[in-house]
Amino acid sequence: MQTTEAAVLDSDAVVKSALGAEQESANDASDARSETEISHVGETEAARQASGETEAVVDRSPVSERRRLEEQLEALKRREAELRRALALADHPVLADAVRLLEGRAFAITRVDAKLAQGLSKSEERRVETVEKKLTAARSKREELDLQIAELERELAQLGVERTASFRAERRDAMIQLIAELNAHDDAFRAAGVEVATMLPQIGEWMPEIRALAAELASRRFAPSQA
Repeated sequence: MQTTEAAVLDSDAVVKSALGAEQESANDASDARSETEISHVGETEAARQASGETEAVVDRSPVSERRRLEEQLEALKRREAELRRALALADHPVLADAVRLLEGRAFAITRVDAKLAQGLSKSEERRVETVEKKLTAARSKREELDLQIAELERELAQLGVERTASFRAERRDAMIQLIAELNAHDDAFRAAGVEVATMLPQIGEWMPEIRALAAELASRRFAPSQA
């Protein structure tokens, strides 16, 4: 009987020893997991802190800080306007419809102003660039054409002047010859009692010019002898 009880006690001791080993193993595993989790949490927190430090560095730059403050200021202004409008409507509820309509009209204008501020679209910008290139080429051609036109006009004007001068010289020579013939036949017409202008009316029309040219020729003829 004692032997049997000793065997049972030994068996219980073995079971307890096994259970203790398993518990210690489980505890060791749990401790390992806890350490791993703690390490992971620590790494995550360190990374978050590093990221936060980087963001803080970026956010603390003067440009971004000023932009952030400006945005906050604009938001506060809008909020102030909304609150003032709400107070005004609370004091004067009868103006609610009028304010709502005016706000809609103002929003329409603001939306159009925003569209105008956007400027040209990309397709319009490309079109402007294309048209400007064509315009530059056309202006260059026009300058060349203007130079050619000016040169041709000068040449044409010169040709007209030379032609007119040539014709005037030819007419003067013909008029001098006519004066010479009139002088040569003046005695015959006087003896016959006939006026040249009566027989040749065209010469009568030219008589003022004939007399003036005759006087000029006479003055040139007698000028050296008088000198």
